[in-house]
Amino acid sequence: GTWVLERACEFLHQLQAKGYDELTVSVNISILQLLQADFPDIVNEKLRMYQVEPNRLELEITESILMESFERIASRLQRLRDNKIGIALDDFGKGYSSLSYLKQLPITTMKIDKSFIDHITEGNKVDLVGHIVSIGKDMGMSVVAEGVENPCQLDYLIEHDCDKIQGFLFCRPVPEAEIFRLLEKK
Repeated sequence: GTWVLERACEFLHQLQAKGYDELTVSVNISILQLLQADFPDIVNEKLRMYQVEPNRLELEITESILMESFERIASRLQRLRDNKIGIALDDFGKGYSSLSYLKQLPITTMKIDKSFIDHITEGNKVDLVGHIVSIGKDMGMSVVAEGVENPCQLDYLIEHDCDKIQGFLFCRPVPEAEIFRLLEKK
């Protein structure tokens, strides 16, 4: 986990050196990392090492992590957030989805699980995604739709003011070198 975190900070440093200082990088973190008492210190150390502004890093946690260890991780997440590091709740809706936890934790980004996006054009499930987007935005979060694969899904999400779209409709996962090439084409 620390190696991945360090690679992400190194990548952010490279992006910054090429003038892309408005981009952020999200890193999935595990329950084992969050249970480490010194995890916030490790994150801050890597940011300092690579001279990266904390607001350019976002740490992604899953709902299952929240449910398993809420009491133990809440203060660590708050310490990270106090340093302006983003905290994303990945796969929202796939697990237990407690709005109470969302209110109690310093979550900055809600990522709607692909399983909701897959059914966006099917009758009653359409309204549910729109409501999830509204709830996230009403709570002051940035909302990301995961797994967007077709124009109908994109149109719906734009109509419902979803902040960010992620999925194969735009690009499949690519290696680091390809990211720089894609940015240069922009």
